[in-house]
Amino acid sequence: MVSTIVSTEWLVDVIKQQDTTQGHTIRILDVTFDRYKVIDTYKDCYLKEHIPQSLHFDLHHCVKSTPEIPRSLPDIESFTQYIRSLGISTSTHVVVYDREDMVPAFRTWWLFRLYGHSNISILDGGLVKWKINGYDVTFEQPNVEPSNDFKITIDTRLMRSYDDMLKIVNKTKHDQIVDSRLLDDPKVLSRELDGGLIPGSIRVPYSEFFNKDFTMKDADDMKEILRSCGVDIQSAMVTTCNTGMTACCIAAVMKIVKQCDIPVYYGSWTEWKKRSPDELKQRV
Repeated sequence: MVSTIVSTEWLVDVIKQQDTTQGHTIRILDVTFDRYKVIDTYKDCYLKEHIPQSLHFDLHHCVKSTPEIPRSLPDIESFTQYIRSLGISTSTHVVVYDREDMVPAFRTWWLFRLYGHSNISILDGGLVKWKINGYDVTFEQPNVEPSNDFKITIDTRLMRSYDDMLKIVNKTKHDQIVDSRLLDDPKVLSRELDGGLIPGSIRVPYSEFFNKDFTMKDADDMKEILRSCGVDIQSAMVTTCNTGMTACCIAAVMKIVKQCDIPVYYGSWTEWKKRSPDELKQRV
């Protein structure tokens, strides 16, 4: 089992080792993401600078958005071919990073694991921490041989659907609902935006788990944050947000502090507000 988080110091050593060998057991992915597709993150970000040996990965790829679920899941067959084109096989240790808020890296971590590839880690602090440490960046793209043995097996333990959430809200299941959105998020507070919470949600802003350099706080601090927000880490839970992005941060936190897998409601509030009756929308 690989670590959920790996340090920049660890990765720079791995890159040096891979420079002296022919085979690459580590595949580094730059997952910089623009949710609104305003910029081309390949041309405007990756080609300008990235960590050596890293490839560009597009979270939008193979995804057909819907009004209810704009961050839907990739088509399995298309995603399989996409991942193989990046030279990733079933045995490859994937390391993902972002260059700003880290959320896309956590979503990618969750997505790979959902699709059966648990051999994946997040670079702590991403490109921000990498550059703070003074490590080299490049605009050169590595040459990659496609793989032929990456296979997808959905791990249904890691996701929840709208129907699953209805069972929790209606008390036929008793999981805690942890909402990772910021306390001042308009999509929670604004009635004009149909903001609100799934009834019974415990609010735990994902940003609380990060230091200023985008590295994660230590495990004891993360446990205390969860406890102070009212989360019982010994009990079952599901995490949610607006579109299934920041919720993945809470899933990673629980993997770090308790070595347990908790599911993400991937439709999150965007789906919930469109499908649920008004009495199942908790206004703040």
